Amino acid sequence: MNYIELSEESTRTESRALARKIAENFKPEIVIFVAKGSYYIGDEIAKYFNVPLIEIKAERQSGKIKKIIAPILKLIPSFIKKQLREIEVKSNVHKVKSERKISLEKDNLEKLMKCKNILLVDDSIDTGNTIKQIVNFLDKYKLNIKTAGLNVFTMSEEIIKIDYYNYKDTLLNGPWSNDSKYYKKFIKDYLEKGQNK
Repeated sequence: MNYIELSEESTRTESRALARKIAENFKPEIVIFVAKGSYYIGDEIAKYFNVPLIEIKAERQSGKIKKIIAPILKLIPSFIKKQLREIEVKSNVHKVKSERKISLEKDNLEKLMKCKNILLVDDSIDTGNTIKQIVNFLDKYKLNIKTAGLNVFTMSEEIIKIDYYNYKDTLLNGPWSNDSKYYKKFIKDYLEKGQNK
């Protein structure tokens, strides 16, 4: 399985490449990023199209476990982390607890309701459960929703078709990853800018 480590700069470069693919046949009026991991991606794509950026939250129970083990992951060598991520993806662990709590702040909903063409972005679509549940949540608003991610895993295609992506079946370690050396800056940027869009 391919493995790519991304800095903020390379994440933004990849996001612009993704935006160019999207621009070939779709012009979003607003970009929604899945909080918080895809903030840089959504931010760069929203800038490319010169449209508003809003966040949507999709929290699963297993997210609490990741917070607990994050400090330990920082101590593990990269090659072992890569193997652990491969095991995680292949194990279908995320299918076990597939229910997400989807939430959208009121002011973001008001911005969304002024638009018809929506782009929903995530960093990597593993099982497809998160994106599918967000799309189901947004369907009641009768929007034209297109989906995008830097990476898509083949197993997600059983759940949802992703419209635009750069990579397939690739493990990404980006600034949004707890064990990334860019994580502190990512969180700082997200808290200062991402939540105040």
